[in-house]
Amino acid sequence: VLKKLGAGEAFVVYGEGTFDEISICGSTRISHLKDKTVNPFEMTPEEHGFTRATPEAIRGGSASENARTILDILNGEKGPKRDVVLLNAAAAFMAAGIDSSFKEGIERAADSIDSGRAREKLDMLVAYSGECNSFDRSRP
Repeated sequence: VLKKLGAGEAFVVYGEGTFDEISICGSTRISHLKDKTVNPFEMTPEEHGFTRATPEAIRGGSASENARTILDILNGEKGPKRDVVLLNAAAAFMAAGIDSSFKEGIERAADSIDSGRAREKLDMLVAYSGECNSFDRSRP
C-alpha cells in the first residue's frame, strides 16, 4: 500500500507483545520499503545493544503519566522506555532519509536527548501551542 501511495522509504513493524512499534520485549518483524522494494527482516533489541524488557516495563499509563514519562526521558532518564524511543526514532530518521542505519539513528536520537535539544524542541512546541490556543480563544 505504501509503495502504491508513492512512499519513498517506510517501515511497517510488528513488535513482539503485539506492539505496533519496534519493541524491546523481543523480536520485531519489519518490512522496510526503500527504492520501491520491500525487504522483510527481524530485529532484536540485543542487536543494537539493548536489554530485553517486559511489556510491563514499557507500558504506558494515563495521559498525565505518559507526559511525565516523556519529560523524564527528555531530561535524561535511562531505561527501557528510553530504549524504545531510541529504536523508533532511529527508524523515523531512516525513513526520512536522515540516517542510513539503525546505529546512526540511535546515536543521533541519543545525542538529541542527551544534549537537551529534544527537550528544547518540545518546549518550543508547547510555547507555540499555547500561542495558537491564545489566538484561537481571541477569535470571535
